[in-house]
Amino acid sequence: MEWNPNDRDIIDIGGSQMSLTFEDQLPMAFANKADFPKEVAYTSGMDKWVDIADRSYQTSDEMAIIEATAQEVVSQLPSGTKIIDLGAANSMKFEPYVREFLKQGKTCTYVALDISHPALIDQVNRAKTHFPTVRCVGVWGSFKHGDAYFDQIPSARLFLSLGSIFFNAPDQMCKERCQEFLHHFSPHDRLIVGQDGPARTESAKSHASYNTKEYDAFFTRYLEGIQHHAGIKADAKKAWSYKSMMVEGMHYFEVVSRQDMICTRFDNLLVKTGTTYKMFPSWKRDEANISEITKTVGLDIQTLSKAENSGMRQYLIKAN
Repeated sequence: MEWNPNDRDIIDIGGSQMSLTFEDQLPMAFANKADFPKEVAYTSGMDKWVDIADRSYQTSDEMAIIEATAQEVVSQLPSGTKIIDLGAANSMKFEPYVREFLKQGKTCTYVALDISHPALIDQVNRAKTHFPTVRCVGVWGSFKHGDAYFDQIPSARLFLSLGSIFFNAPDQMCKERCQEFLHHFSPHDRLIVGQDGPARTESAKSHASYNTKEYDAFFTRYLEGIQHHAGIKADAKKAWSYKSMMVEGMHYFEVVSRQDMICTRFDNLLVKTGTTYKMFPSWKRDEANISEITKTVGLDIQTLSKAENSGMRQYLIKAN
């Protein structure tokens, strides 16, 4: 879809095709040959994810850093910058940047990327309400869809990748993400990345944040979502057990089937009682590790700030 924000509020860059992606990946995941797609969680349980994000220490810590550094970031960017919010959900983390653009007498466009169409509509409408003089557009799709589409959005662009969604993957995947942005970047573009650190006390705090009623509701909704796509008929709360795990800076959920289940949409694939899956693996990374990965692919990186009470840091990344 061509970038033409003047005639629509929501641009479909692949979001309407997401269910086809699930149908391809889920059979492999149930056979323990691929990761379970996180996107199911956000398309079928966005309201539960919002409850988690609203109460997360990452959200409050990142917001404090943004408030303290927005002036520095915006001062590097020209009037007319597009603020591209990667995985926008209902987050208001973009607001300090918009306010700072306006304060500095510059114009900007807010571009929210999300895979949940209802959530995207709500976010764009919310942004319009908060900033009636600012153009607000939604792009409907996944991060991969975004990678294929970003070049159509004219520079200058301020990409926001907050909430530990950029470097929370295996090393090679992090390098590939950096290489993708190296391809996108013009001299006027910037990328803000938030990432939690792996220090012992910080990991303990992070680990505890997964053991809440909000996460339980979210994870139950996720299990219901993958059952729906697979054609499994079972009570998700009774059919599965799960626990939060943290091993050497990597967090994941260990999920075990409590009963035999048949994936009627996947050639009657059988999930036997006691089958164990590792779901939602994500990595905590320290400052030195992130700097090394980023500079290896030819990008420049600086640490904007670190939160006082956790390992959350924010980084500013740009072309060399």
